[in-house]
Amino acid sequence: MAYTLQTSRSDFKGGKNILASEHLQFIEAGATLDAVVFGEGYIEVGTLLARNLTTGKFEPFTTTEGYDNFSILNIDVNCNGEDDIIVGEVIVRGSVYEDKLPVKPSAEFKAATPMIRYVTEL
Repeated sequence: MAYTLQTSRSDFKGGKNILASEHLQFIEAGATLDAVVFGEGYIEVGTLLARNLTTGKFEPFTTTEGYDNFSILNIDVNCNGEDDIIVGEVIVRGSVYEDKLPVKPSAEFKAATPMIRYVTEL
């Protein structure tokens, strides 16, 4: 479940399971998604995340420089582009199906997430 400062109710959208194992670990104390950076719209389960060292907020992964806490979002979220979203299901350790992620993780992202195993079907 995600939280913002706005009271609202939204329909269930997800249903896609990216988990390749039931053994996983979420980031402690949750993560704040930067609504301005994400913009208005739908943030899909499996989005690759990184925490901006300047703002302390999580953004979509682009590079490792200036970022830490590389992780994967395990829920889908609607973003209004203004109110930051606090999420708890952010994977830092576990196994995920690489082909089910919305963006294929780069070698740089994989190197930054050594506790996440990327399962591919042959």
